[in-house]
Amino acid sequence: MAAERKPKQRSGAFRRRKLRYELSRQTRKPLDLDRHLPFGIAVLSNLLRVDRDPHVRRLTDLGARELRILLNIGSYMPIRAADVAYQSRLDTHTVSRGVQTLLQKGLVAPSEDPLDRRTSRLSLTARGAALYASLADILEQRDRRLSRCLSPGERDQLENMLARLEDCAEEILAGEVLECAQDGATVPADQKELLRWYRRGV
Repeated sequence: MAAERKPKQRSGAFRRRKLRYELSRQTRKPLDLDRHLPFGIAVLSNLLRVDRDPHVRRLTDLGARELRILLNIGSYMPIRAADVAYQSRLDTHTVSRGVQTLLQKGLVAPSEDPLDRRTSRLSLTARGAALYASLADILEQRDRRLSRCLSPGERDQLENMLARLEDCAEEILAGEVLECAQDGATVPADQKELLRWYRRGV
């Protein structure tokens, strides 16, 4: 087997983008996206989408939505679809569509919820469990490789900051939903769900 060819070390991607793209002079007050925290997190999230990993792509043709749902079910099963939505912060409609795909592919199976017979809990089938194990190996390797640029202390700090940012984002969004409702605006189901998530944690 040929030795793995590693990408050459280059100057930081963030710095390269910062130098290459100047803020527009045609906009009265351009938003500096490089210093916009939500945008920066979204850029990193786009790079790390599980379905963009070439090792994952060789393993399965599932899309990002189905992969995230399968990983949540495998890590927390048996689990209700509503709890998958809460855990992954995907809206319930998106989770329902993803679960249907996983059911059709024979990767998950429902079982009766002993606490509420109106709902069911989801677990991986044997096929789903095998895929989950392979995905977990790939993602653990990616986690280790990505963490090399951080010291153990920095890793702990980052996890703490991400948790605080998630709490803050949830509170901000829930407040905005309440403001819209008080102004008489129609609040879509996915935004109502944001409010339910927030109240669940209060």
